[in-house]
Parts: sequence; C-alpha cells; structure tokens
Amino acid sequence: MSFTRSGGESWLTDSDDTTCNTGNIQSVSVTLDTSIPLTWVRVGISDAVYLDQIQLSYQLSGSSTSLACPGLCKAKVDNQTLDIECSTTEPVSGVTLSGSGVTGLCSLYISGGRNVALKQTAQQSSRYSPPYAPDSFKAENAVDGVLPGDTVERSARSTCTHTVPDTQPGWWTVTFSQAVDVTWFLIYNRADCGQGCRDRLVNFTLTAQSDPRPATSYSYTDPGGYGQTSYTVVPSPRISFPVSLVRFVTANYINILALCEVFVFGETNCPAGRFGLRCERQCNCANQESCFVHNGRCPSGCATGYTGEECSGG
Repeated sequence: MSFTRSGGESWLTDSDDTTCNTGNIQSVSVTLDTSIPLTWVRVGISDAVYLDQIQLSYQLSGSSTSLACPGLCKAKVDNQTLDIECSTTEPVSGVTLSGSGVTGLCSLYISGGRNVALKQTAQQSSRYSPPYAPDSFKAENAVDGVLPGDTVERSARSTCTHTVPDTQPGWWTVTFSQAVDVTWFLIYNRADCGQGCRDRLVNFTLTAQSDPRPATSYSYTDPGGYGQTSYTVVPSPRISFPVSLVRFVTANYINILALCEVFVFGETNCPAGRFGLRCERQCNCANQESCFVHNGRCPSGCATGYTGEECSGG
C-alpha cells in the first residue's frame, strides 16, 4: 500500500532499501493513500540490533488517536527485515513507528492483504464474442493480473470481460480455491471506449459470500452517478467471515456487465499450522505455534530440525 510520510524526507518513500534514517529520528508517521484494514507490516533496518527496538501503532480513519496492534506478533525475515502481524477490523489511515530502532529504519511496507483473486476460477452469465474476435472477453480476463493499458498489445477484448445484452442482469463471479479473509476490493472499469462504456458499471452490486452459500454475505451497491475508471470498496467494519465467492451484478438498462480487473485483497483463511495461498504448506515453528499465513515465518523461530526463512528444511 502506498503512503506519504509527514516529515517529507525521501529515504522512507524512495523504494530503496539501502537509504536509511540519517538523523536521530525515533518516531516516523505515515498517511496511507487509501484507508484500509491492515494485515501485516514489514520494516527494513540497517543493522540487526534494531530489530527488537521498533514499536508499531496505527490511527483509524477519521481519528488521530494511536492504537496498539491487536495480538501483535513479530517474525524475523532475515537480519535486516522484520514482519509485524497487525490485523485490524476497521480501515486504518495512518501508521506510526517509534522506539530507538527507528534510528536504523530504511524501509516500510504496509499490507492490506494480497490479491487473492489472481488466477482464481471466474465465470460470467454470458460472453460477447464478435465474429472478428471469437476468443474475446472471457470471464478469466478480470483475474489475469493485467490492467487495462498495461501493454499496447493487450486490447480490452483480451483483458476485460463483457456479457451480451439481455433481459436479465449480467453477472460475473470469482470462486476461491480456499476461503479467504477479505479486507478490501479494487475494481477496474473499461476506459477504452468513452463514458458510455464506463457508465455500464454504474449502480453495480458486489456480494461476498461464505460457503455454504448464502449462509453469510456482505453486499455493496455503487451509489450511482457517472461511471468511474476504477472503484475502491473498503468494507467497514471488515468482513467478519471467510469468503468463498465474490459476485458482481449489473444494473444498467441493457444489462451488459464489463470488468477489466478485479482485485480482492486479503489473506487465505488457513487452519492452524498451515500457510500459503491455498494453505498447501505446513508451519514448522517452535512450540507447534502457527506461522504467518502470508510467508510461513515463525515468531519464536523454527522447530528443532528445521531452518531457513520458512523453516522448511533441516
């Protein structure tokens, strides 16, 4: 997640892990460009001595009060990198690092989750397939990781979805191979064919559902107006149940639904002792504790006989 630093110095925002705090600063505050629930934070430092001397707090959107992370948990990635698990239920607007370790701070990465929709199973109610491009507008185009305009060669036909005009609302779904804990959504609309195309997404409805469906669900409806190039949807409070399927339904008068990329940010809802995008890997932590689901790091180190960043081998 991108952010700006209140102090203005560039060493924290220059994407260079080798430029570090050169003063005696022991507190750094940043403002997130988009308020989102947090999942974890990574800090890079100049010397291992600073790893245990950094404290993390955050400010909720609309508040200046600093709060401590619930269930704060830290895991060393290497001698100069520390991951801090900090999962919040409400959107966060700012993060503060404090303590003597900040004097060795070089970099800060803030995560609201990974894009768990990438390459997952997508379906749509119908597919517009013009005779000159019969392989166009597939459902999976919206989770292929390619944004509109990323390359000259990729046209909307090859990176966007498009249903046919119908008497029933067009729909599109993405189904996760493993249930996920969702934090927020980023949706890219078509931007290649004018306002008329963008307006097809006006008043869309987004639904996140649990499995078995529809036992539990979250729903958001676009408030209307003109179609936007992109939409950011941040549930507040955060969705409280593991999500198995996300569904979009159109509300435009000819029922065409077009999506160019759907990002669903969050982390996989893994059982204790498992990690990975599909919970396919086993934690090998000391005291049989759980590891960080996003990278397998162990807060108290590896179990006997296991070594390495992911405690994966002896």
